[in-house]
Amino acid sequence: MTPVEALRKAIKIIGGQTATARAISRKTGVLIRQQHVWNWLNRDGGVPPEYAPILEEVTREMGVALTREQLCPQFYNPQ
Repeated sequence: MTPVEALRKAIKIIGGQTATARAISRKTGVLIRQQHVWNWLNRDGGVPPEYAPILEEVTREMGVALTREQLCPQFYNPQ
């Protein structure tokens, strides 16, 4: 699974791009907007490294853990 595929899966698990942005904002106290999530998905090739652990935690809390390695190109190591 590529980082973009993992992000798509996380977005689906969390309930959409807006819900994903809100979940990250709640955990970090940093305002993340739906547009940021769209950019990660469509322009940037994955989640920035500072938010990958947060998304890992959010998806784990929802019962489907996606790892930071799956979510972020910087952590990504294809095998």
